[in-house]
Amino acid sequence: MQKYFKKIFFQQSKMANNVFQCRLKGYNQQDYNNYIHQTIDQDETLLDIFQDQEGQLGFNNYLKHEIFNNPDQLRSDLDAIYEQWETNAKIQLKRVEIFRLIMLMYLGLLERDFSQGGFYLIDMVYIKSNKSHLCEQKLKCIKHYIKTFYLNQETIKDEYLVFSKNSITKEDFNKKFEECNNQVIDFEFSELKNEIHYNSTVVDFADENIGGLVLDTWNCAQEEIIMLLYPEAITCMIFIPKMKETEAVLIENVKKYSNYTGYEKSFISFPSEDIKENYNVLAIDAKPFYSEDQFTKENIYRELLKCYAGFELSLKNKPNCVISTGKWGCGIFRGNIYLKTLIQFVSYAIATNQVKQSNSKIIINCANDQHLFKFGTTLKQWLQQYGTQLKLINLKESILFLQNGINDGMLQNYNTELIDQIFKILTKDIPQFQTLSQNSKSNDKVDEPQYDIEQEEGQNEKFNKNIESQQQDQEQNQKGYIITNQQKVALAAFAFGIFLARVYIYQS
Repeated sequence: MQKYFKKIFFQQSKMANNVFQCRLKGYNQQDYNNYIHQTIDQDETLLDIFQDQEGQLGFNNYLKHEIFNNPDQLRSDLDAIYEQWETNAKIQLKRVEIFRLIMLMYLGLLERDFSQGGFYLIDMVYIKSNKSHLCEQKLKCIKHYIKTFYLNQETIKDEYLVFSKNSITKEDFNKKFEECNNQVIDFEFSELKNEIHYNSTVVDFADENIGGLVLDTWNCAQEEIIMLLYPEAITCMIFIPKMKETEAVLIENVKKYSNYTGYEKSFISFPSEDIKENYNVLAIDAKPFYSEDQFTKENIYRELLKCYAGFELSLKNKPNCVISTGKWGCGIFRGNIYLKTLIQFVSYAIATNQVKQSNSKIIINCANDQHLFKFGTTLKQWLQQYGTQLKLINLKESILFLQNGINDGMLQNYNTELIDQIFKILTKDIPQFQTLSQNSKSNDKVDEPQYDIEQEEGQNEKFNKNIESQQQDQEQNQKGYIITNQQKVALAAFAFGIFLARVYIYQS
């Protein structure tokens, strides 16, 4: 019976994969080669790739006789991509192979039975036929990529891009979370955008449907912009299905073909002057918080796990590249900028410890957010003042503080009282957490901690006195500041309960 159910599950999984897989449109025609040539000749959007007739003719011949010269090879290559990804969760493709996939999408030569609204579009017909400003700018990015690759093909065509997925089990993450406390991290806050930094892994604030809505006619948020600047990454929508909560995807060695200003409907693209540099794109999808409380243990745990899956993958595969991130999930998903920053720091510290990367750095790009940039620069000042580094054990405790009665509204507009409490937690000397009992209750739940009651009461008393002293100092430094009753309750709960929860019990 068990074998029967396994067989059924495998068959259903295979059917789902077959639905997602693309096939060559018109492949069964008697003269498929001629069908491709006619498609190229009839595409009016390709007529102005080059201004001169000779250049345009050379480009068209390149497509017909080098890119699409072997239809049978096209089909076998496509099948091989799906097989490798399904088997290894990793695939290596030459830049010219990526170009071929992009041109299949551009010319509308791919089709599949799978549909997900505006997600996972594999045909660029919508942005080619729509005359809106946004579609014109999206198409401009794609056409500039096409032209730039063609002009530089001899030097870049055989370079490799690598697509890989990292899958983390909750049990494995729990273990890594518990066994690591003293890891320090190197961090930086900048006023730039994620994609500005050379030699970096650029964090794509992704949708779980990787690639987002890059090829639809209405949307151009952070993920869509990333895909347009690094259009080689768009090919992920051909073969990488929806990410699970425990998964992240890394695309290595993409080139940046365009720059931009604006956002959404104000997006404007212009050519990148230098394509010598390579970048990496790390796709991690945040959870939307339209009505749900993002400060709960369960929701924080979900975001920690997701970030860890991505950062571990990046540090393993591209250890010499800084991670360039920012306000992950803080736009339309309504994530709190301080909570999300601390979550990313915690996951990054654990990943750094596991990969043993002492020279790595994470950059939080604040762009136009002066509150977040002030938070970062002030944190640096506090750490320098106390002669310490940012440690994982302190980051964990700051997360616990935010779980104890704090909400998004209380942290709006740089609430000085609460922000300073976070700074004090991040800079104080904290003893090692007590270890958990080795006896397991279940395979997927962390054990209850074993406490020394007298020791814990002494720690509570000492901590309460420390908090009272900190509050007195704060009153002297912040004269005239009024704290709300809700904030008082949160701080009291933090002072009373912090050492009763010294071990974080993050479980599914």
